[in-house]
Amino acid sequence: MADRRPILIRPGEGTSVWSLGGRFTVKLDEAGSAGRFSVVEALAVRATEPPIHIHHHEDEAWYVIDGHMTFHVDGKAYEAPSGSFVLAPQGLPHTFTVDTEPTRVLVFAAPSGFEHFALELGVPASSDEAPPDLAMPTPDVLEAVGGRYGIEVVGPPWRVLRPEG
Repeated sequence: MADRRPILIRPGEGTSVWSLGGRFTVKLDEAGSAGRFSVVEALAVRATEPPIHIHHHEDEAWYVIDGHMTFHVDGKAYEAPSGSFVLAPQGLPHTFTVDTEPTRVLVFAAPSGFEHFALELGVPASSDEAPPDLAMPTPDVLEAVGGRYGIEVVGPPWRVLRPEG
């Protein structure tokens, strides 16, 4: 604990990638938090909407900075306009929809590790302009890479499951 230092990550700083259908900027990783938690700022669009999945290693939480999302956690819907906080405890199936494009959201994971999943699937981001081929990886890619991080796909994205919303 004696070697830990304060950290300041300014606007625009942090490792940033286009990944999982959105832009992810790591603000705090396991090295900075001694593995306790990670924080990723995400610019989310509908292409970011994941299949229903379970995190077996960490709790995942979101703070909606600007926009609107709906989180589906363990069979219940949670409407989340700007200023909302939602927690999906480890082991519960969850997904989300992006109801306002784009939505800016902070993604928290405890303990850390999720940030490596997003980084592994990403390509470097140097601007707010998304690559033309930006999309959620295919289920087989998600299952293979997610498996290394304790993330299990258990169903389709919400809009595939319920196209009406």
